[in-house]
Order: sequence, then structure tokens, then C-alpha cells
Amino acid sequence: MNRLLLVKALKVATLVGTALLVINQYDALFDDAELRVVPAILTYCVPFAVFMAGQLSNRQNRSTVQR
Repeated sequence: MNRLLLVKALKVATLVGTALLVINQYDALFDDAELRVVPAILTYCVPFAVFMAGQLSNRQNRSTVQR
């Protein structure tokens, strides 16, 4: 796997995950509600996985078309 691809995936996961975390855990971040840790972690894992799957699928499709 390409190091550049991992860096891009981490950047996307950080940006998208943070936006989703604020949306989904707003009360825990800015009020007195309890932070749900597992959903908070998954909030960052999902954009990372989606980005990686999309990029790997795209690479696979491009290599198939070029043959």
C-alpha cells in the first residue's frame, strides 16, 4: 500500500470525522452529556475505510481497463 494514500486517507478521516463528531456528539462536546467513546472512534474509522475502499477500487478498475 502506498504511503501517500494512507496520508490522504488520514487527512480525509480527520476532516470528515471531526465534522461528523461535532454533529453526532454535540451535547457531549458542548454540554454536559456523556461522550460515547465507541461511536466517537467509529466516526473517524468510517471515512478512513470509505476513502481507502474507493481509492483501491479505483486503482483496480484502472488496471483492468488498461489491460
